[in-house]
Amino acid sequence: MRSVNLLEWMFALIGPVGLACGSVLMKFPEWLGGAFSTSYVAAFSKKAEPAEGGVETTAEDPAEQAPEWPTDAGSVQSLVDEMLKQSRYALLLRPQLVENLTVDQLIRTRAALSDGMCLVPEGQVVLHRGAGICDGDGESAAHGSVPVYVLAFYLDRYPVTNAQFHDFVASGGYEQMAIWDQEILPALLDFVDQTGHPGPRYWHNGRYPRGENNHPVVGVSWYEAAAFSRWAGKRLVTDAEWIKAGSWPVALEGHPLLQRRYPWGEAMDRSRANLWGSGPGRTVSVDQFPGGVSVGGVQQLIGNVWEWTADAFSLENSDGSAGLEKTHFKSLRGGAFDTYLDTQATCHFQSGDRAMARKHNIGFRSAINLGDLIKRDNGYEVVPSQPVEPSLAETQK
Repeated sequence: MRSVNLLEWMFALIGPVGLACGSVLMKFPEWLGGAFSTSYVAAFSKKAEPAEGGVETTAEDPAEQAPEWPTDAGSVQSLVDEMLKQSRYALLLRPQLVENLTVDQLIRTRAALSDGMCLVPEGQVVLHRGAGICDGDGESAAHGSVPVYVLAFYLDRYPVTNAQFHDFVASGGYEQMAIWDQEILPALLDFVDQTGHPGPRYWHNGRYPRGENNHPVVGVSWYEAAAFSRWAGKRLVTDAEWIKAGSWPVALEGHPLLQRRYPWGEAMDRSRANLWGSGPGRTVSVDQFPGGVSVGGVQQLIGNVWEWTADAFSLENSDGSAGLEKTHFKSLRGGAFDTYLDTQATCHFQSGDRAMARKHNIGFRSAINLGDLIKRDNGYEVVPSQPVEPSLAETQK
């Protein structure tokens, strides 16, 4: 297998216009082929055991992992099929790539987006400052509020699962330097499992615990969550977006913006979320506790695992002045299976942890701007511009 000129490959696949469309598209071929130094390849040369029903993979030379030069339409279509299998549909719906899809692939890609993500409409959301601070009675205290206007975006319907993250690991995600924040590259070799293989902290031999393919992936740092999101053609959700998806604000003339305390309403109902005392005391499959679904169809925003967001964690002093504003902590939302206080399992409570933390109760989900996806192709609505119901296949899961 000969090595591929990645820049030339990029021109052939999406055309020169695509090179000016942002960092996501600029790094697209590197994410597929793996442009990284040979020192990292040697460090990650251990063989990873396959996931259940998966294929055994081994880290190899980057030239060996790069896709063959797509000399004909069939080769390009095979590449598209592989990306759909890996749930990397968000990349395929970019305006510069969608023209490479056949009608069947376009239908399948659109269905994958509808099944895997929920559209959250644009609008205003209020962020409560200091919502991560508790007063003496354990109640969440807020020191003012900040209105933020959020553009329409798609949010993962479920937290990222072990099976999905395994695709990232098996495809050499830990070896593809282009998708990682530059600041973390010297520490990348620390992101290994219990047996020294690249992957989440609590995995063994490069694979997740048996029977937990549909559980949310945990034991991943903020940097790993961000890298996976880029590999999938997405990004981490922001605090404002996460709150908007959960509280689903309603604007009524003459009234303050109405925002739900919980995705299902104003009162805590532990039967709707995997929290302390309402679950088995560990993570569960991402499709359990369906009663906790948000108005827009997003599942498990509350409970099961805390979720990394793109934003830094910041606190304010009781007088409203800046507190721990500039730290290496990142924001966490939603509570987890071991969250005890109701006040910490709301749409507005913010927690935080070190960006390097790889804990048993922290996962994540990804997002993508609606504006980054093609909406129509030859008159056909590729990406809906209004929230839609899940597909029949999704409702039957």
